[in-house]
Amino acid sequence: MTRNLLALALFTSLIGCGESVNENPLPETVSAAGIVTFDGNPLSFAQVIFVPTGETKGVECIGTTDESGKYTLKQQHGEKEGAPPGSYKVVISCPKSGDGTPAFKPGSDGEEGAPMGASIESLPLIYSDHGATTLTATVPGGGSDTINFELVSK
Repeated sequence: MTRNLLALALFTSLIGCGESVNENPLPETVSAAGIVTFDGNPLSFAQVIFVPTGETKGVECIGTTDESGKYTLKQQHGEKEGAPPGSYKVVISCPKSGDGTPAFKPGSDGEEGAPMGASIESLPLIYSDHGATTLTATVPGGGSDTINFELVSK
């Protein structure tokens, strides 16, 4: 009988642990997209990462630019389109392989592909390094498709 009570107590505690995961759901998102240029030209196949700062809740939101430099953010966990409204530190990275081709290319379904071998970052650290980036953005409560970045080499 004691074994049954212990087993029941263990089972009950495990059920409680599973439910606690849902106590902190990811915040609601709004549309968040834009265009990235580098020295006036569209920056293709770059990763755009929004890192929440200050009072902004949630996780990193990531997008990959297409040939025209356009990106659309998606929450890293949960795959929700967009980003929660708030303030962000922004990291834009565009690694290139040894032959100068993009190290990341979106797949046919729009998902980011895997890195293709060794790569070298093509952007200055003030854009591409999490610790050194000077880029910031605000996602307004109603969302925006004009969160643009005009990067320059100097």
